[in-house]
Amino acid sequence: MSARDSQIGDRQSTLPGIMARLWWMLLGNILLAFSIIFIFENRGSFFHAADGVFWITLASLVLIRYLDIRFLDGCTATGEHASITNWIRYVALLIACSTAVWVLAHVASYLLAARAAQS
Repeated sequence: MSARDSQIGDRQSTLPGIMARLWWMLLGNILLAFSIIFIFENRGSFFHAADGVFWITLASLVLIRYLDIRFLDGCTATGEHASITNWIRYVALLIACSTAVWVLAHVASYLLAARAAQS
C-alpha cells in the first residue's frame, strides 16, 4: 500500500469522514424521503415546513458531499476514489431527481385535496 493510499484511509476513517459519508449516503436521503411524505400528506397549504426541511437537506447533501471529496478524500459508493467530476454528476442527478419528486409530491397532494373538496 502506498503512502497516499494510507493517508486516504486515515482521512476516511476519521469521525468527520465517517459522518460525512453516513449523511450523504443514508441519513440525508432518509430525511429527503420523509420530507416528501410530509409534503404529500399535507393537503392544507402549498408550501409548509417540510419544504424548508427538504431544500435545506438537499443543500446540505450537496455541500457535505463536496467537503467529503475535497477535504476528506471521499470515495464513491463502490469504494473508488471520488473526484470533482463524480461530485458534479452526483449534484446534477440529485437536484434533477429531487426536484422532480418534489414537484410530483406537490401536484399529487394538490390533486388529491381538490378531489376531496369535490366529494
